[in-house]
Amino acid sequence: MDEEPRRVSNEEFRMLLQLETSLLGWLRTSLSLMGFGFVIARFGFFLREIAVAGQMHVSPHTWLTAVNTYTGAGLIVLGIVVLLIAVRNHQQTVDHLMRGELVMPPRWSLSVILSVILAALGMGIAIYLALV
Repeated sequence: MDEEPRRVSNEEFRMLLQLETSLLGWLRTSLSLMGFGFVIARFGFFLREIAVAGQMHVSPHTWLTAVNTYTGAGLIVLGIVVLLIAVRNHQQTVDHLMRGELVMPPRWSLSVILSVILAALGMGIAIYLALV
């Protein structure tokens, strides 16, 4: 037996649209993290290729190459994790909205956690650039 869909109020409909907009914002954020990670991971390789094309002698820095690769890969993984958490949070919030059980979000939301991680990464990069 097919169940008739529940009618939602205008306020609930607006909330659903806002939740979709929020999810799209998280999608853009995760894509940006993944793209930035790819750029970091491949930037050293790009510079080496330009040097070879210009027939310049370049001494290899294996440590720096490894840092670029792991930092870039870490940002790509962070982008994937952020997207998966955002989708899960979105689904849970929509389910709560449909049941009429909305509660305040936790103090340590995904935005706050991601901001702290990116601030720490930025501080690490700033210290590295200051020392080199």
